Amino acid sequence: MPRFFFHVRSACKDLSRDELGLDYPDVETAYLEVFRGAQGMMCEFAARSLNPQDYAVEIENDSGEVVFELPFSEVSGRQIP
Repeated sequence: MPRFFFHVRSACKDLSRDELGLDYPDVETAYLEVFRGAQGMMCEFAARSLNPQDYAVEIENDSGEVVFELPFSEVSGRQIP
């Protein structure tokens, strides 16, 4: 099963790296899990007085390739696709 790493990038390009990663059967499943997790993180941003619009999650495969990026601006107010 492929491993994916979920890094959080800020607008000023700071990166919080996921060093452990998680195993998912495919990229689509990883995306759905990231989308759900990002929705849950919205409250965390608010609690820290941070604007979630300034952040994105980069998903990297086990080869080190970024397979997609999910800006928090796409998560706000949307249902899981």
